[in-house]
Amino acid sequence: MWDWITSRPQYCLKIGARDLAWAEVHRNWRGRPRYQCVVSALPEGIVRLSPLEQNILSPHELESHIRAIAASATSQDAARSSDPGVPRAATIILPDLAVRLAVLQLQELPWSSEEREALVRWRLSQEQLLSLAGAKVFSQVLSEPGGSGEGPCTVLAVVVQEGVLAQYEAVCEAAGLIPQEVDISSLRMFNLWAQGAGRTVQSTADYLWVNATDGGVTAFIFHKGTLVFLRSKLQGGVGSGSAWGASARQVGLDRIVQECADSIYACQQRTPDLAIDHAVLIADDAMGSGLQQLLEKGLGVPVQAVEWDRVQQSGGGPIVGPHTSAALPAITGVV
Repeated sequence: MWDWITSRPQYCLKIGARDLAWAEVHRNWRGRPRYQCVVSALPEGIVRLSPLEQNILSPHELESHIRAIAASATSQDAARSSDPGVPRAATIILPDLAVRLAVLQLQELPWSSEEREALVRWRLSQEQLLSLAGAKVFSQVLSEPGGSGEGPCTVLAVVVQEGVLAQYEAVCEAAGLIPQEVDISSLRMFNLWAQGAGRTVQSTADYLWVNATDGGVTAFIFHKGTLVFLRSKLQGGVGSGSAWGASARQVGLDRIVQECADSIYACQQRTPDLAIDHAVLIADDAMGSGLQQLLEKGLGVPVQAVEWDRVQQSGGGPIVGPHTSAALPAITGVV
């Protein structure tokens, strides 16, 4: 996502509040890729997600866990021959709750990345969408004008506090990684989905895209293939551990469904002809198929879960390791 990238990293680390996920890609003599991923739980109290405050409460402990998960993947891959003491360039993926997001419509899109980012920052400031004090702003163009060259461009802006970003970068560097590229979970997973199954519906469809992982829920709403609304916030009540009883879990799932319904309603106030005809869902494995069924019932539209077979097809090679929602963001960093 960020324009100072010089080459595609071979490694990816996803940092969450409850777990770490590490992914690698290696190629055989024919150039065919082979992917490997590892997931490791984090003790409670190491990472606390916030877009405004320090996220890493125990840097040295997190550093140790990062070193351990990277070493674990390396020991499983006998073909790897690089020096383990040499720092490795990696994609670092942060949870959505560590940043703030906004959608902008730009009538003109500068060719220069520096001018584009300056324009995005100016528009955010003018519309007072987000506070930019002590923050860095990055963006991705999600849609451009058609063949006529007329019409607005849709840009997803990512605002991250410099102190928050510096913490993540520092602990990764201490663990022997070079943060060559930094991104967020939802954007990475959406991009991968859009490259595959989603491309056939992107241009004209009205749909809801939901990421309900890492303790948060991020909803993207598309109207005629254009992102027109987003919301990202805490799930509020859904836990993955045994401490959460069945009733509390059900309440949490119901809240996610209600959040999605509220997002659609809020979007319809601005876009009256919005007619959601399907939804795409990525959810924590602990939720099982329950959230998918509740969304279908609550929204009255079919809900498609992102499937690992599609991910493997996009990568063009086998994926060794857990095929879980925790591992998915890390795999997107190397596919």
